[in-house]
Amino acid sequence: MNSKDEELQRLLSAAAKTKVEAAVEPPLVLETRVLAQWRAGRADDDSASLVAFFRHALVGASLVLVLSAVWSLSQPTGGTAGDEAALLNYEIQRGLNP
Repeated sequence: MNSKDEELQRLLSAAAKTKVEAAVEPPLVLETRVLAQWRAGRADDDSASLVAFFRHALVGASLVLVLSAVWSLSQPTGGTAGDEAALLNYEIQRGLNP
């Protein structure tokens, strides 16, 4: 372990002796070219079409959800039919239990 500590100390002291140079901005032409390549690469990405597909699927599913909710709320509740079904269910359960 001692040799690793010495090596680390040697590397740290060598790094401390170096001069810190100020970063130089790249030329405008290079920046423009890099950004153009980056934007062109994004257009060929397959995930963009996948995201568009899922967005359309989400819109379609939402539309189906809203239409089914509107349809179920527009139907009559059938209060008497529901009461008859509950009474029939009660009679069946009562007949099954001794």
